[in-house]
Amino acid sequence: MKLNWLSRYSVLIIAIMCLLSRIPLLSSENLILDGDECLVGLMAIHSSELKEVPLFFYGQSYGFSFIEVTTIRLFYWMFDVSDISTKLAMLFLWSLGIIFFYKALKQIEPKNNQWAPLLVTLVFIFSPSFAIWSMKARGGYLTAFLFSSIIIYLICHNKWKFNSLVSFIIGLLIIIIYQSQPLWLVGLIPLLGYHIFLNKQVSQIILAFIGMFVGILIFNYYKEGLPTYWNPHILSWPDLKFETIFSIPRKIYYNLAGNYNYADIKKPIFITKFLAVSVLISIFASISIGLFYLFKKKKINPLFYVACSSVIFSIGYLPFLNRFEPRYLLPLSGFAFFMIYILIDSFKQKRVANFILILFISLGAYALYEFKNVSFENKPALISLINELESKNINHVYSEDGLLQWQLIFYSKEQIIARFKSNIDRYPEYIRLVDLAFEEPHTKTALVGFFNHESSSTSSSFKLINETFFIQTPINEKLLIERGFNLNKFNSN
Repeated sequence: MKLNWLSRYSVLIIAIMCLLSRIPLLSSENLILDGDECLVGLMAIHSSELKEVPLFFYGQSYGFSFIEVTTIRLFYWMFDVSDISTKLAMLFLWSLGIIFFYKALKQIEPKNNQWAPLLVTLVFIFSPSFAIWSMKARGGYLTAFLFSSIIIYLICHNKWKFNSLVSFIIGLLIIIIYQSQPLWLVGLIPLLGYHIFLNKQVSQIILAFIGMFVGILIFNYYKEGLPTYWNPHILSWPDLKFETIFSIPRKIYYNLAGNYNYADIKKPIFITKFLAVSVLISIFASISIGLFYLFKKKKINPLFYVACSSVIFSIGYLPFLNRFEPRYLLPLSGFAFFMIYILIDSFKQKRVANFILILFISLGAYALYEFKNVSFENKPALISLINELESKNINHVYSEDGLLQWQLIFYSKEQIIARFKSNIDRYPEYIRLVDLAFEEPHTKTALVGFFNHESSSTSSSFKLINETFFIQTPINEKLLIERGFNLNKFNSN
């Protein structure tokens, strides 16, 4: 069968599928930006107002966010400031990464199955693993995904992979990925090693290192003196107990199911479970087949063994994490589907393979539709809280939750300024503004937070909002200190 029409419109088909697959989530009443996403949105607002040009996630010297912030700023310009505009901007970046992933598959020879590049890419699009994170503005994750896809494409490109300029670009992109989210580099190591092995020209290898060196110089210059509010250490020497090793498949499953936010993991529907388990089995089955082929010296594209190594590397850092959140395994999906594609392309039973891929696409479409019902936060309650504060002319609040503060600021479009308990935070200007307002006798301030029994009060100054949040006003210094707030003292004159 001639597939000229498919090749001509394949990129357009992929772009449309990326958008259509996310419409249920975009139109869901549960759509809400988490605290970190709101902070990235505020970075985009500040950038558009020319207050500053933030390259990194506020308060960090890592998490290169310039690409995401610039994209969000463009979508705010086109569609106004909103959570949907933020999500669409991130979906745009993710879709670009998916397109480069597809173009990388198209470069891999031989193609025994002409349908496989598109079908595997569509399986990736409808995979639950990126259902939510394909639209997450989280300071560097989607930048790393996009640029790692570009690197894989350049490494696989039949004409460009030995080009001198391409070698320099790859070196530069490696540093950008490292500054954005270095976990993607772990899976890229085998592919980069394979590229160096094939590239016999020392001059091109030197150019790649020059590209890395240029990237290091640029970032080190910018980061000099950059304040660091948050710098967690997530890697440590592993305690290789049996439970640590046996927990690896379960952790991979959590990531592949995609039903999580931070460390909050929700139980997925049956079809999502089925897809996650199926991909999990496919990953380990592919690696086992790779070992069998290697032992038996069976003929297959040598890139398959490299892809297997990328998957193993991406799983291999799990024991080194001193705390686990499913997002740390986000790099795995791309490398896994890359590996699975090469194996599928070697199958003689093309119709059977394509039928299974189409089945997975269909199930994935239903699973992604059901993600519209997934809820981790109460957006109506948040909007009610903001409306209540604005109705009382309260524009400055002390927030007992570190992420809630950013949601209040973003969703009120900075009409409400909030600060957390520490007198050092990601954006110190907000702390200064809230404390100045608190010291001003004619300005209303309030204490807000999530409602629980510890925060409850019978005082007339306490008000419950949607059984979720509370507002307490007026407030005094004694109350704030009792609640753990470190107050700065400013001279309001």
